[in-house]
Amino acid sequence: MTDMTNDFYSQKLDILWEPAGDGARVLRVYGEQPVLSLPESIDGRPVTEIGPYCFSRSEPKLPETYFHHYIDSRSVEQLSSLSGNVLEMVRLPDTVTTLHNAAFYNCRSLHTLSVSTGIRSIGSDEFMNCTSLRRLVMRCTDTEAEGLPLLLERFADDLLVQFIPETHPANDWEPQTVSAALFFPEYYEWLDEISPAHIFSRSIHGEGFRMRKCFENGRIHYEKYDLCFENARKVESDETLCRIAITRLRWPNGLKEDMRRQYETALTERLFTAVNLAVKSRDLELLLFLCSFFSAGDYTQAIASCVEADWGEGSARLMEEKHQSGSFAEKKFSFDDF
Repeated sequence: MTDMTNDFYSQKLDILWEPAGDGARVLRVYGEQPVLSLPESIDGRPVTEIGPYCFSRSEPKLPETYFHHYIDSRSVEQLSSLSGNVLEMVRLPDTVTTLHNAAFYNCRSLHTLSVSTGIRSIGSDEFMNCTSLRRLVMRCTDTEAEGLPLLLERFADDLLVQFIPETHPANDWEPQTVSAALFFPEYYEWLDEISPAHIFSRSIHGEGFRMRKCFENGRIHYEKYDLCFENARKVESDETLCRIAITRLRWPNGLKEDMRRQYETALTERLFTAVNLAVKSRDLELLLFLCSFFSAGDYTQAIASCVEADWGEGSARLMEEKHQSGSFAEKKFSFDDF
């Protein structure tokens, strides 16, 4: 993933907004970069709402009266609309409480969204056709996830949720600052018509639906989440099972020993599916984490996967790991060997 965190500190923006009670509603944003960090206040008003179709590829219907808020810019003419396929990463301020209908509709390049705990109201079709969105950063601990269930209700695709208590805006994008994480797999739902009575029954496929319901009083109920894994092993793909197990083992908040063993067993049985995930995403931290499950022969196969993918850094680090903890480190010699 390209490092674009420095763009937060050199943004040129033109923010179209209108008053919303004592706060400000953002209507449209123009800028230079595909990453966006909205300010917490505009003209002394807290930014509390993201307006309908604000970041959508479709132009929102603007009110008769609205205002411009410039950041290091004096004209919208020199900037581009931060919407649709342009946006890649968005950081909403702590002050935001409301996302109106289709605010991110058709943002097909958006892959990371960072929010705080204050979101209390979300409209419909919020993330429709956000086909690249796979990471949600919660700037809080896992005991402060009040707004998370609302967001999960509006997004049925695969989603990695990471909790990063905020110390600095750049930390929103740094994996080493993650204090907790969960992977929520996609699910599908449809209505079946029962003829001739024209009665519809609701069908849901995928364990992701039940996993999204594992909250109590705004807190994650880890035991309920982990209990979903037994059925997930029957209905989910090997890749999805790996993502669930990896996330729980890397950030084992609330993880009981019996479930730890189940996740470790599931991951070991699909070890090279997991390795391929790490190689494909060039995720060195994940690759090194998987080394704790390797035998000497597994190192050889994993190195070959890195070489085939032309990932020199991955193969080099695996060679180091093999030398330090593999057969070379364990081998003892005697004169009988000569």
